[in-house]
Amino acid sequence: MSTRVVPTYVAGRWVILSVSVALTVTTVATFLLGNSTVRLAVLAVLGAAFATYVATVHPLAVFVSLAVVLGAAPFMHVPLSPVPALLFLAAGVWVALGFLPGVEFRPGWCEVWVTLLAATAFLSVVGTGASRTALVELVAWVAATALVIPVRFLPTQARVTVMRVFAVGAAVGAVVGVVVRLGSFDVLLDLLSLVGYDPDQNVQRVYGSEDVTTRLSGSFLEPNLAGLILAAGLFIAVAYFHRSARLVLVAVIGAGLLLTLSRAAVLTVVLAGLLVLLRAQSHRLGILVSGCFAVLAALAMPSVRLRLKESFGPTDAGVVDRLLALQSFPATMDGHWVWGLGWARAEFRSRSLGQVVNYVANGPLVTIYRGGIVVGVLVLVVAAVLVVRSWLAAQRSFEDAVVCCGVIAFILVAWQLDFPIALQAPATAVFSFLVAASLTHAHDPPSESSRTTRA
Repeated sequence: MSTRVVPTYVAGRWVILSVSVALTVTTVATFLLGNSTVRLAVLAVLGAAFATYVATVHPLAVFVSLAVVLGAAPFMHVPLSPVPALLFLAAGVWVALGFLPGVEFRPGWCEVWVTLLAATAFLSVVGTGASRTALVELVAWVAATALVIPVRFLPTQARVTVMRVFAVGAAVGAVVGVVVRLGSFDVLLDLLSLVGYDPDQNVQRVYGSEDVTTRLSGSFLEPNLAGLILAAGLFIAVAYFHRSARLVLVAVIGAGLLLTLSRAAVLTVVLAGLLVLLRAQSHRLGILVSGCFAVLAALAMPSVRLRLKESFGPTDAGVVDRLLALQSFPATMDGHWVWGLGWARAEFRSRSLGQVVNYVANGPLVTIYRGGIVVGVLVLVVAAVLVVRSWLAAQRSFEDAVVCCGVIAFILVAWQLDFPIALQAPATAVFSFLVAASLTHAHDPPSESSRTTRA
């Protein structure tokens, strides 16, 4: 009598199938029969398992997801949790980087600076009281700042994909902001609320002497943050897209940027354009023509004209508040210069309280306000190094000039006129993202010969 032998691979499949069915039935039963705590635990385990699978099997998807969230919805949460998706992905890219093919990890001066910043920031937290809130703020700031490292080590093709996805995400965010600003926002805000957004915080207005102007905020929540992200998206779109795609993205993102009425963001783009004129040997005529069209488009918008008219006048409450905050800054810091007033400041987390406290709206000074002179000086040194390095690297190509001059403009304008880069994780992350782009060679446009060959 012959004995039938079952192939090993067939037996293995049946074992895997049986285990999978048993685990599925157990998980579903535990979820349905358990209380709310058990259900949350089950969802957390399933979410962690799924995230691990994606990071190890599809690592590029983690970077692409980060680019989408950063460009279009920086304040969204991981579904069914209070965890910010941006920070979750900022941690996930470190795992994904280890499984991404073609990565050559060579630590340099950038990693040294990030480590020094994290170490001095931790000392500042300890020096002012290491509360739970302070540690959470520190972790969020370090995660957003350190984002520059994994992004800059991306292989060329992966980096091009991630940069392009970010630019498209910024364009989508601009469109959402325009729709919200026009008033057709009920459905959109309901959808955003499913991922942690508060619909009541999606609109901000400017009160002038003649009219009340609505600023674009949309999925960015705050117009000034929207301006920073859209400015970075504009630089990346110019550097990583070409021809008609570049024109469309620049038009969409630029229109959204203007409607934010963020003077810091607009001046950042203007300075970057002037610097590109000085450093880039080509495209100068195109830059001048584009600049003229941009000025005419801006002046054609009534809200922009009104914003310019009210700027720096007696009805410009923002300028008045900034001057008062600067005047009171030395007295506020008295006795707190070394380690600052602390990271767990309530005015950083409440917009209304922040307006009452009226702390300085300046990146370097608010860094000292929170973390002390030690952190502040180190941040200023890093900023100076980035300016010099970006100025030298801007001569490599037009695309490199756009990104590098964008970094310089962020430091010299946006960082000086407002505080989001220093305090808000999405703004810090988008600056780190832009810095990472400047530390690599931008994607060159396809040559005429290569286009002919493909045709």
